[in-house]
Amino acid sequence: MTGPEGFDVRPATPDDAGAVAELMNAFELAHVEQPDTVDADEICDWWARVEPERDTRLYLAADGSVAGAAMVSDRNQDLLELDAYVLPVHTGRGLGSAMVDWLEDEAASRGFDRVQSAALTADAAAGRLLEGRGYGPVRRFYRMQIDLDLPPPPPEWPDGFEVATYRPGDESILHAVTEEAFAEHWGHHERDLEDWRQYTSGASWWDPSLVYLVRSGDDVVAASVNALRFGSGWVGTIGTLRPWRGRGLGRALLLQAFGEFHRRGEPRVSLAVDAGNETGATHLYESVGMRVVWQADVYEKHL
Repeated sequence: MTGPEGFDVRPATPDDAGAVAELMNAFELAHVEQPDTVDADEICDWWARVEPERDTRLYLAADGSVAGAAMVSDRNQDLLELDAYVLPVHTGRGLGSAMVDWLEDEAASRGFDRVQSAALTADAAAGRLLEGRGYGPVRRFYRMQIDLDLPPPPPEWPDGFEVATYRPGDESILHAVTEEAFAEHWGHHERDLEDWRQYTSGASWWDPSLVYLVRSGDDVVAASVNALRFGSGWVGTIGTLRPWRGRGLGRALLLQAFGEFHRRGEPRVSLAVDAGNETGATHLYESVGMRVVWQADVYEKHL
């Protein structure tokens, strides 16, 4: 493996997780006014989705420190995706170009003719790099946030619906409701129960006391998976099945989570959302006081 002049390249190992977390936090701090943070456990969860020897690359400076980190994923069977980060002090030295080269080489060798990568809108250089390599923007994502300076209003549940936290035995129905609620979303790839279990209920951040299921009689019709992640409260997934949409269940689930985070002394809650979400999710989040704090643009190229 060769990298730009002055850098060595090798796959990541579990021992690198702390250093990669520090790199990603420094990257976020350089581009976001109120940055989120990751830790070594989050990085290990991230790498658990791939084969690190094949799917990760670290770019090491002359002193052995991690200057850049990249991972490719073929979880979407139609294309190969790249997640890449460069330590701000090493920008402009060819690392981004090397990562894109690696993505395209891997795609060709694995038989993919389509590739994707994302760039923070605030990282203008990354966007220029991708566009200069023939990539075009195809989608936009937001991170939205609320600061809970005061207790949020309590949720109002419509008649006939009740909410409860996750209980042993709820795993399969929570998986099924989440998959159905997100089935029509852009870029969604179906996960079977075992895959979902590994990366959700089996993840380091999983906290069943922050997972809510909404029932109408015996039927689970909406759910949200929340956690303490990225240095704040985090709404990981929230969804309502189509026949029960428009009744205020999403808003009630958000306020349920906000109230619990506030009780636990967590003053900030964030989530990620597709800006083009067909269900109007961004309007829902704005209606409860959330605001956009960063934007990322997804770029795609046909090889």
